[in-house]
Amino acid sequence: MIKTSKYLSFFVKDLLVACGFLTVLAAVVLALSSTETISGSLLVQLFLGASAFTCFRYALVNTHEVEKKAQTISFYIFYILADLFVILWLWLFADGPLMDKGVLVPFVIVILVVKAMVYTMMHIDGKREARQLNQKLEEYKKDGDK
Repeated sequence: MIKTSKYLSFFVKDLLVACGFLTVLAAVVLALSSTETISGSLLVQLFLGASAFTCFRYALVNTHEVEKKAQTISFYIFYILADLFVILWLWLFADGPLMDKGVLVPFVIVILVVKAMVYTMMHIDGKREARQLNQKLEEYKKDGDK
């Protein structure tokens, strides 16, 4: 099993790679299409995008060998962080009536409540399916012993 410090070092490495890739991509696109330079606002957006991508990647595609409990905890932490990065990007850089500060707070609360309900239902359903699979395995085991 992998240590937490090693896991976090992989995360930081992947985050820096994503930030670097997006920065180079933005520089190439800006060089080809305009005479603008990369502004601070664009760099912050690139960092938020790379952070959200890396967090979603670590939440949904786990390529490192970690314990089941640690994998579940990292899923929830990285998924929440990714959501926060996306919401922060929307709050700082999106225009329009949806991202008004008075509308954003209830919007975030609704998202969090819905996600909590979905995760709870997934957890309950997963336990029920595991129980059913264990029962079927016991039946096959009894049938195989006869």
